Amino acid sequence: MSHTRILPAALLLGLGVCYTASAASEAPQAKVSPSFNCAKARAGSIDKVICASPELSQLDRDMDEDYMRAMAETPRAMWPDILAEQREFIRSRNKCMGIKKQRHHCIAFAYESRIQRLADWIDGSWQE
Repeated sequence: MSHTRILPAALLLGLGVCYTASAASEAPQAKVSPSFNCAKARAGSIDKVICASPELSQLDRDMDEDYMRAMAETPRAMWPDILAEQREFIRSRNKCMGIKKQRHHCIAFAYESRIQRLADWIDGSWQE
């Protein structure tokens, strides 16, 4: 199967700079919870970084919903591929913790890239 993978090096090289925050993101945002329990997040972990950001929390929730939808709408035979990509996403996203200055943008870029890839699974374009 031919598909684009998120390359950890691409994230670490600052492609997250391509991510641009809208003016709306500067306005106060309502509390958004990610897909996981923030009370269980360890200090210094990527989970804590995500929990502290309404934007990253929303991206995590959106990605989780798209992941569940992709699994529901894709033939069972393809599930191992989706799972392998999800594991690669997590590894790549977690490498953003090594970046201090652009960490938020790196994490957001990882989520946005994963959401775009999940859209391929959802709409069936992975078959092309």
